[in-house]
Amino acid sequence: MATTDKSDRTAQAGPRSEYERRQTARQAEMRRQERRENLAGYGRVVAFLAVLTVVYATLRAGHLLVPWLLFGLAAFVAAIVRHRRIAQALTRSQRATRYYVTALARLDDRWMGIGPGGERYSRPEHLYAKDLDLFGHGSLFQLLCTARTRMGQDALAAWLLQSAGLETIRARQTAIRELGGNIDLREEIAVLDSPIETELDPRSLLAWLAGPPLLVDWVRPVLAVIFALAAVTAFVGWVAFGTRLGWFLLVAILESMLLASVWRQVRDLTKHCDTVLAELQLLMQILRIMEARRFSSPLLGELTGRLHADGRLPSRQIARLARLVEYWETARRNQFVAPFALALMFHVHIAYGIARWRRGNAKAVAAWLETVGEFEALCCFSGYAYEHPEQPFPDIVKTGPRLLAEGLGHPLIPASRRVTNDISLGTPAQLLLVSGSNMSGKSTLLRTVGINAALALAGAPVCAARMQLSCLTIASAMRKMDSLQEGVSAFYAEIRRLRAISDVAAGPTPVLFLLDEILHGTNSHDRRVGAEAVIKNLLEPGAIGLITTHDLALAEIADRREPRTANVHFEDQLVDGRISFDYRLRPGVVPKGNGLVLMRLLGFEV
Repeated sequence: MATTDKSDRTAQAGPRSEYERRQTARQAEMRRQERRENLAGYGRVVAFLAVLTVVYATLRAGHLLVPWLLFGLAAFVAAIVRHRRIAQALTRSQRATRYYVTALARLDDRWMGIGPGGERYSRPEHLYAKDLDLFGHGSLFQLLCTARTRMGQDALAAWLLQSAGLETIRARQTAIRELGGNIDLREEIAVLDSPIETELDPRSLLAWLAGPPLLVDWVRPVLAVIFALAAVTAFVGWVAFGTRLGWFLLVAILESMLLASVWRQVRDLTKHCDTVLAELQLLMQILRIMEARRFSSPLLGELTGRLHADGRLPSRQIARLARLVEYWETARRNQFVAPFALALMFHVHIAYGIARWRRGNAKAVAAWLETVGEFEALCCFSGYAYEHPEQPFPDIVKTGPRLLAEGLGHPLIPASRRVTNDISLGTPAQLLLVSGSNMSGKSTLLRTVGINAALALAGAPVCAARMQLSCLTIASAMRKMDSLQEGVSAFYAEIRRLRAISDVAAGPTPVLFLLDEILHGTNSHDRRVGAEAVIKNLLEPGAIGLITTHDLALAEIADRREPRTANVHFEDQLVDGRISFDYRLRPGVVPKGNGLVLMRLLGFEV
């Protein structure tokens, strides 16, 4: 079904009021389920005592009270089933309550440390991930990620790490807009039951699917059917007609020989089935949610259409495997079932069924995983869009390179402390040379531009009043990159990064470069000459970006290259013996520094 009118109304209510209303309702439901769970627990105990009472009465009476015993057992089983269902409902209401507590924490800027930080996606060689705080504690990934599966986290990380094309970005924006007000969908995914505590990791599942083909012949399954029929016939003949037991024992020997001939392959096929099934359970539930919905946006329609492509719903295919694995575990571990399973060759039939499932669905499962990952990534962005209605989707344009932003702020800085600025790159200035005193906001400006560009080029809203940009490749050199283990100095590491950025700038997609304190590890003469060479190598292929510096001599480079470059700066004020900053970007070169002032404030005589 498409997004409902109810979802539209909740979107209009505003995130805080809607989350608070839902949290209150889920807490009330949780308390109600807790009371029901307590009563169901007492009912279970009463039913068990009733069974014991019947057994005691039977022993006292000297004969079996069959009707009462059956009634007591039925009541006990019903009590167990009811208790389990109520416990599941309680768990869901608890998860729903936690979901809205976490959502309100995000709105209150108390989200740091909650949820995955995505540290596994951080790669030192990546051109901007570390500099822009994409991963780790208090990162953009931690703010955005509500994915339940590893595939969803993988897709979200990949979108942040790699700029998308124009049509892809626009398609994601349309999908995120449609999902934005659908809180019910995101809650439904959040409360899903998972048999494993950690997020679904597809690696072991894909490794199992990629295993060598096993149990591919047809002879042994046919023999298993023949032997099972022979065993039933021999057993019935022995019990009902007095034939020799030896016939049944002979069939049992033949069955054992058949089972022994395939046991190694059966063992290799099924030894990881319990883990695979646990990983598939959560995937199956998400697939059911997707299969039951219809969307209007092309991207969401394409994702759900993949699940109906061959007429076999993926969730049903997974449910079939779940039944096979359940039958296998029952035949292997249940001491009451095992003798009958051996006689009827259930082990062989089930193992061949699992092998056929693996061969028939190996390629499809990879597509299911990718589809679920993309859907969850869209849900992550849609939650962010809903919770920040003041943040617009950027206008992605074909002409460029350009990046124009009004009221641009850093999304990881709380709104109460966030200072916004306007940025204009590419019309006409390709480069903004940012000067300013220590702690005035130069590095934060670069990170603000970069992290919003990463959001925009992934298809998400941006922390700005308005933003327009073309498709760009982000590249930065900001944080210290020296390595004691590799014997690399900070200056040499910076040069290597600048070389990598220059190489990328020569590619087909224009680069947005962000360079902090360029060549700060060398003398002023080499810094000035080297910086000018770097700027030339970047601007000639059409790159745009920002460079910060303390060296006012570099400001002359911008003056000589007008209008392709421009000087901008941050200022500070000394008030009552304390330095204050307003973090506002101004045109021109900074009129003064604060290095000596800071030293005097700390007691140095300079």
